[in-house]
Amino acid sequence: MLVNQEHPCHGVCGACARPLGASYVRHVSKQERYCDYGCYRQQTAMDMLWPRSPFEAFAVLTAISSWGWMIQMGALSRSLAEAYLREYDLLTMEGGDG
Repeated sequence: MLVNQEHPCHGVCGACARPLGASYVRHVSKQERYCDYGCYRQQTAMDMLWPRSPFEAFAVLTAISSWGWMIQMGALSRSLAEAYLREYDLLTMEGGDG
């Protein structure tokens, strides 16, 4: 919410700690005040990207490491499948299966 001509009782920006003027931005649900829309937008973006608790940070790091592990296992299984298919093709071409 954009507030005009009303000086807040807490006179500093929630993002950059500069003093607030007669016009500032207030986050309605969190009741935080920002000196301008740029600081509000920057803080909102940081809130979306930055984990809010140690548990959330642990969950994000676990998900990232699991994703890396799954990619490696996918590459390994694809390599093994390709090797099997090459051997199968060689056996069928040579007539060695029967």
